[in-house]
Amino acid sequence: MTILAIDTSVGISVAVHDGLAVLAQINRLEHAIQGEMTAQYILDMVHESGTAISDITDVVVGVGPGPYTGLRVGITTGLVFAHARGIRVHGLCSLDAIAFDVLTCGEVSECVVVTDARRKELYWAHYGVTSTAEPQVNTPAELLALFPGGTFVGPGVSLYPDVIAGENVSLRAAALAEVFVSGTGHIRDVVPMYLRKPDAVEPALRKLVTRA
Repeated sequence: MTILAIDTSVGISVAVHDGLAVLAQINRLEHAIQGEMTAQYILDMVHESGTAISDITDVVVGVGPGPYTGLRVGITTGLVFAHARGIRVHGLCSLDAIAFDVLTCGEVSECVVVTDARRKELYWAHYGVTSTAEPQVNTPAELLALFPGGTFVGPGVSLYPDVIAGENVSLRAAALAEVFVSGTGHIRDVVPMYLRKPDAVEPALRKLVTRA
């Protein structure tokens, strides 16, 4: 088994995993570079891992939640790569990767993973040793009310320090691969998870005006 893992919900993260260990990975937090750099990073990581494109047996893609534009780049790239190779592509919630890194350290038994949802909101999901809540989106104040004294982790903790605080844990595609290998993740459809209605809506039908 050789896994290519891709996540573009928070910057770009790409990794190659052989089912036992991470062979190569790159994590970039910059926004708006997904369309330009995702494919290049895939080629770079395959080369760095000492494998070949033909060695990849599975693709694992983070399906969000995340901003529309960046998120769809990783998903589309993963789907195209898997289709070209004739291999399977598996979707996982992107927040699962952060929770995996935090909970496998053994220092805490539960956490609330938060990432930037923009519009002064956060994407989040609560993870425990035996349970996981579905991802949602709320304001920082609403989230604090839901989890007073909660352990907040993820790239979103530094955005609203006057409301919530915690540990800034990066989202690693390598952790997505490890979730997949462990069999602990909930496999999802490989479609973007937005959690919001689209900004653009179909215009209402125009009123028919008749002349008297």
